Amino acid sequence: MSYFLSSQGIRIQQEPASFAARLAAFVIDFTLMSIGWLVFFYLFTSDFMEFLNETFRYVLLILIPYFYPLLYETMASGQTIGKKLLHIRVVSLDGGGPKMTSFILRWLLLPIDLFLSAGIGPLCIFFTKHQQRLGDLVAGTWVVRTQDYDKVDFAEM
Repeated sequence: MSYFLSSQGIRIQQEPASFAARLAAFVIDFTLMSIGWLVFFYLFTSDFMEFLNETFRYVLLILIPYFYPLLYETMASGQTIGKKLLHIRVVSLDGGGPKMTSFILRWLLLPIDLFLSAGIGPLCIFFTKHQQRLGDLVAGTWVVRTQDYDKVDFAEM
């Protein structure tokens, strides 16, 4: 459990998402991206989309799955479908919603975290205070567990 002060001076308690939850969310998102990519591949390579330039079709095939994390996190308050299913969310270090630049930085560093650096992202998650990957460290964000506020007894607080 981590405590910090918000920009309004309020003490906030947040629990970092576990590595297992983050990994499971990634697997769910990757599966959804793969299914979506196969559907788009079928549509874009069939006669259904023949009115589009062939090069443009293949550029779309590459860009649609690549932009998935950025689009979902910015439009769904820091959650992709996988993160939403696992009750985790991207927040800024002060507990608020990340700025667009934070989402872009996280997204740009995702390939480095996962593929281009022999998996530096998971190592950072294990060895940083707030369990942040490299993209989170640069963007000033972290992934936290969300609470089911309908199950919280506010009388006890």
